[in-house]
Amino acid sequence: MTLATELRCDDCASSFPLAGPATVCPACGGLLEVGYELDRVPTGLFEWAAAHRALGMWRWRDLLPLPPETEPVTLGEGDSPLLAAPQIGEPIGVPSLLIKNDALMPTGSFKDRGFSVAMSMAKHWGLTHGFTYSSGNAGASFAAYAARAGLRATVFVESYANATKVAMISLYDAAVYRLHYESAAQVFAAVEALARSGEHSFVNFINPFRHEAMKTYAYEICEALNWQVPDVMVHPVGTGGGLWGAWKGFTELHRLGRIDRLPRMVGVQPAACAPLVDAFRRGVDETRTVGDVTATMAQSIAGDAMIHDGRRVLRAIRESGGFAVAVTDDQIRAAMRSLGAAAIAAEPSAAAAVAGVEAGRREGRIDLEETVVAVVTGSALKQPTALIDAAPAPHGDVQADPAQWRAVLNAPEAPDE
Repeated sequence: MTLATELRCDDCASSFPLAGPATVCPACGGLLEVGYELDRVPTGLFEWAAAHRALGMWRWRDLLPLPPETEPVTLGEGDSPLLAAPQIGEPIGVPSLLIKNDALMPTGSFKDRGFSVAMSMAKHWGLTHGFTYSSGNAGASFAAYAARAGLRATVFVESYANATKVAMISLYDAAVYRLHYESAAQVFAAVEALARSGEHSFVNFINPFRHEAMKTYAYEICEALNWQVPDVMVHPVGTGGGLWGAWKGFTELHRLGRIDRLPRMVGVQPAACAPLVDAFRRGVDETRTVGDVTATMAQSIAGDAMIHDGRRVLRAIRESGGFAVAVTDDQIRAAMRSLGAAAIAAEPSAAAAVAGVEAGRREGRIDLEETVVAVVTGSALKQPTALIDAAPAPHGDVQADPAQWRAVLNAPEAPDE
């Protein structure tokens, strides 16, 4: 079953039935949010979900909008590991650091959660084609789930996206077009105009179903912690669907009495283009256009503007008592190396979460005794050049000679640099 009952507009508060394809509010163009009848949650839902982990994210389908008679479009997404990472956390003063590793999703990024739900809804309503705009990861995920659903996919991928991500989108048989623009605000205006004219958009927030899947972060994290709540959850932010969806999931669990408090939500952006951080520091409720998207290695979260002026994401941060923080490329590279030493290979945008934890601790916003969850959103294999740049160089060369190997194996360990 599903407890979803309606779509509600952020701006004009209009309500609409879940009766067909939807993007933005048909009355005013505002963002739509799925509403649920949480007082109808069946007894034993969480116990049932715990016993059916093999279903992945879809074991939570009562709290997702897909009608009960419809099979989801799935590639096995969800239930990524929550890993204790003291070897990363202790040196930066956060010994209870946990890593939610969504780099292990089917296409290598957290976007798979959202596209599984959005594509399931599209297939349920009989849609045959759709489009998205992407810096790479969303395009690959959209293309993969569209291929699985038999839907024709068109992806407008940023012109500066790396060749590996572009090739991955094409490999999944999507029609790919390189996108040129002066500001992300132009892109969002175009997406909203197309959505209002009837073209079906799969862009985050413009499509009201993608971020719903990110609620499962909250469900999985709290379940793994025996229904305890982390003090802080840190997420890289481009459009902010991951952070907003997770916040919605935590608030639902709180309303249901499954958890007794809420975490502080933290959004991380690259210092070169951080409209969310800029708005948070200025104490305002809307972002403005700031920064240079080409001046950071963190491609997946590089944006000089935000959808709907970032109002949802700012609201989640402020309601939770959290904060937004900017990190430099050097800090991101260091975080990539720290994660790698802990057996987690993260692309730059994903490693920004750990860089954000360190920055938050340094600024006194995170305390020593707090439990912090940082979400790793994408695999290092998505940006091979950045991976090569961040990784330590080989120690040297040897021949296929036992004596040379023995000399290396028995050499004293070099001191940490």
